[in-house]
Amino acid sequence: MEARASFSPSCSFSAVVPNVLYLLAICAGMMLSVMSLLHICSDACSEAAKFSFFGAAFGWFGTAFFSALLLTLYLKNKYSWADVLFALLLFAAAGAESRLIWLQKYVIGVWCPTCLGIAAAVFAAGGILLWEKIRSLRAGGGTMRDYLKRASIMLAAFAVGLTVAVLGVNKEAESAVINPFLGKTDSAVTVYFISDWFCPGCRKIEPDIERMYPDVAKMAKVGFIDYPIHPETSNFTPYNLQFLVYEKDKYIKLRKALEGLALKTKAPGPDDVQAAVAPLGVKLRQINYADVLYGMQLNLTTYRGYGVKSTPSVVVANGKTNKSKVLEGTGQITWQAIRSAITEVSK
Repeated sequence: MEARASFSPSCSFSAVVPNVLYLLAICAGMMLSVMSLLHICSDACSEAAKFSFFGAAFGWFGTAFFSALLLTLYLKNKYSWADVLFALLLFAAAGAESRLIWLQKYVIGVWCPTCLGIAAAVFAAGGILLWEKIRSLRAGGGTMRDYLKRASIMLAAFAVGLTVAVLGVNKEAESAVINPFLGKTDSAVTVYFISDWFCPGCRKIEPDIERMYPDVAKMAKVGFIDYPIHPETSNFTPYNLQFLVYEKDKYIKLRKALEGLALKTKAPGPDDVQAAVAPLGVKLRQINYADVLYGMQLNLTTYRGYGVKSTPSVVVANGKTNKSKVLEGTGQITWQAIRSAITEVSK
C-alpha cells in the first residue's frame, strides 16, 4: 500500500483542523469510557451499568475502541487503508451509539450523562469526518456516483454497528454467570443492605437486619453489598459473594459466621473461613475470580450509583418507577422505615 503524505506543521489550516477536532473528540470519549469503567457518574448510570456488550462492561469496550480509533487517526494521514478503517470504525460506532441512546430512552428510562457524552464524542467526530469527505469530493470534482458510493459505504458501516449493538447489548441479568440476590428475585423493588465488616455501627445493627430479613425478603429482592470503608472488608467479600450465590438458604447464618470471624482476623484464609462455616454443613468452594470481579463491580456500582457515603446504609430502589430512597445509620434503618420506603418508591 502506498504511503500518503504525513501530517506536519506545513500542512494547510483546513487539513490541520479536522485532525485536531478528531483528537479532541477521541480523548473526550476515552476519558468518559474510563469514568464509566470506574463508575464515576450519577444515579442514572447505575441503571445503564446493568447492561453489558457481549458480557463486557461498556467501559472496557469503550476504552479499547477509542484506543483503536486513536491509532488509526495517527495512521490515516500516512496510509490510505488506515483512512478507510478510521471512517468505518467511526460510522459503525455511530450506529452502535444510536442503539444505546434508544435503550436509554425506551428501556432504561433515564439518561446516563457519561453514556450521552461518549455518544456526543462519536457523533461529533462522525460529523467532522462527513464534512471532510464532502469537502474532499468537491475539491476533487467528484461526481454524483462518487457521492452515492461514499454514502453507501458509510450507511453500511452504520448498519453493521447498529446490528452488532442490537445483538451484543444485554442486561447483566441475561448474561451474568452469577445471581447474588436473595428474597423475591422477580420483584421490581430491590433492598440493598450496605455495610462494612469492620464498621461498629454495622455490627450493632446486624441483629436487627437478621430479624427483619424474612419480612423484607417476602416483599422485595434483597442484596447485601460490601462497602469497604475499612480496606480489610475486601478480604471478606469473595467469601460473602460465594455464600450469596451458592448458599442462599443458609446465607443469614453464614453471614453471622463471617461476622464472628471478622472479630478474630482482618485477613482470613480459606482454612479460617472453612472452620467458621463447617458447623453449618457448608463446604467452601474454590473461588472463581471472574465471579468475584462481577460481584465487586456490582457492589461498586450500587453504592456509588446511589450516592451512599457511609455505612450502615439501606437503599430501596424500584427498577420500574426509577425511584429510590437511601436510609443511613442505625437510627433510620428500621423495618418500618424500609417498608415505608418500598411503598414510596413503588408509587
